[in-house]
Amino acid sequence: MSDDLDRALRGTLATAAQEAPSVRPELLDRVEAVRRGRRRRKMAAAALGTAVVVGGAGVFGTQFGTGDDTVPVAAAGALKPVARADLGAPVKVREKWPDAVRKLPARLPNGSRLQPVALLDGDVLVGTTESSLQRPDRLWSYDLGARRAKVITNIVIPRGSKIFASDFAVGGGQVVWWLSYRVDGRDTVEIWGAPVAGGTAHKIVGMPGAEVSTLLIDGDDIVWGMSDGVYKVPLTGGAPAKIPGTEGFGIVSWPWIGSPAPYETKLGYVQYRTLKNVRTGERREARLAPFKGAWTCDVTWCVGGPASGVRYDGGMPPVAVQSRDGKAGRTLPDKGDVLAPATSVVYGRFLPYYPDGPVTKTHFLYDIQTRKVLDTGIRRDGEVLGARTNRRDPQSFLTDDGGTTLVDFSKIG
Repeated sequence: MSDDLDRALRGTLATAAQEAPSVRPELLDRVEAVRRGRRRRKMAAAALGTAVVVGGAGVFGTQFGTGDDTVPVAAAGALKPVARADLGAPVKVREKWPDAVRKLPARLPNGSRLQPVALLDGDVLVGTTESSLQRPDRLWSYDLGARRAKVITNIVIPRGSKIFASDFAVGGGQVVWWLSYRVDGRDTVEIWGAPVAGGTAHKIVGMPGAEVSTLLIDGDDIVWGMSDGVYKVPLTGGAPAKIPGTEGFGIVSWPWIGSPAPYETKLGYVQYRTLKNVRTGERREARLAPFKGAWTCDVTWCVGGPASGVRYDGGMPPVAVQSRDGKAGRTLPDKGDVLAPATSVVYGRFLPYYPDGPVTKTHFLYDIQTRKVLDTGIRRDGEVLGARTNRRDPQSFLTDDGGTTLVDFSKIG
């Protein structure tokens, strides 16, 4: 990294630090825990999640194959530079796909600020209110048409809480979330739930651990990732069951899991290099072109960014994009001192993109599939329109003093 770029980055971060609100000690514990487990650039939607319901759960007990079912992959092709002119004029999302971006109220009729969780059928917005920063205390259902809100449930906050209710997921008429606390030096993770129609919150399961990486509802089961593998439990409760063959794997996009799971930036590292399908046992390996950086992969696409401990002359390296099978490799345009696209694939095909670097005024996306740049028209306030913990969830919310904006990636053609 050049000295000029280093100074620019320090200046940008210093300005952001001066403008940021003060942070309580328990929130620092929360941030540190999430950093260790996920370390993904998804600032806009850090504590949110809705469910993806994908069929039954009958093959969870099947041991994964030994490698005979791995799909053969040819050697990776070279990365081809993409010129800025090749991107063309940005496509205005609001004009071409008006249903993809929608303005929602940021407050309940009683004036309380609502942190959105999911917009359900029938224009019902599920969200939480907070007693203080990052401390949800109630779960709400807000009928936008009738402008009528009701409490779904009060959220229990255990003694010794380290991470408050997080990653809410909705499915099967239920809403679930996880939290963690420390008592007598022991960390415990608990998953709680309540009916979307309303009712008392109840603990579904608890187990030793400090955090959950991904939480989702799959049919009649809850599925979640821990540092030692992937677990499931019936929505009705019971003992947690570790899914066989998931040691060292994390949830990528259910039912796909990947290894290695931790996000790291050391040179040559590939997060989720190996994929397994929990339902079919299929395996896939990433075959990527040589690149002076680190990679993170989704089910189809991999994104390469700068590696830690590497000196880059002339500024940061361009961001690389390549399909997992080694095809369609490219490097995106970069002006040298521009903060490149975030290295998380959003909804399987989008990257946050900053044509003007950190001063880019609205949220742009690079569509890996169509190779077009999309302008959402949503003004930026320093946040990133990033990937959700459940990457198959198409909904992402951005909230500011002007209201809440929903981006539904499934509506972008």
